[in-house]
Amino acid sequence: MTIPLYGQNKDGDALGALSKNVGYKEITTITAGHASHTLSEEEGGIIFVNCAMASGAVIQLPLATIHNIGLQYRIVFGGTMAAAMTIDLKNAGSAVYAGVVRVRRITLADAVAINSISVVTKVSDGEKSLELDENNETFGGAIGTDLLFSYVSPDVVFVSGEITLNLVSTAVDAAQSTSFTATGWS
Repeated sequence: MTIPLYGQNKDGDALGALSKNVGYKEITTITAGHASHTLSEEEGGIIFVNCAMASGAVIQLPLATIHNIGLQYRIVFGGTMAAAMTIDLKNAGSAVYAGVVRVRRITLADAVAINSISVVTKVSDGEKSLELDENNETFGGAIGTDLLFSYVSPDVVFVSGEITLNLVSTAVDAAQSTSFTATGWS
């Protein structure tokens, strides 16, 4: 690969505009409400949630644009949720989620078989919010939840990874219609 000569990167500063996914942010503040944790484009990389997220907490992802294609957030949960929370795209934009997440029940307390369900969401579903609740068989989101959000176009944020469920004796009951919803943050 050759090194560009001085002045060859002037057209839109294409080389300087590449998304960088080398950041690390630790969320340690227990907050609730609609403006809980807004992530910026500069915070691409690993987001470690190391607190008990309060009921109603929202992790707000930035608007998808042509300029942030390639941006990624790997959101990993190391704290126990107090109750339901969401990871949302901005309502104002056209971007929606597409992808596959696996919701898996984990338990070390008994010999109950571990089970899981893959949940698929498509662009045509028009979803902007991923619902989480660690102790609810419909959602999951316990310690160990590990999700990757990849900005692949101005209209699609691809989500993949594993959502853990902290229940001992209940089967996983996640579905696209409950795990994802069409209302993001505003």
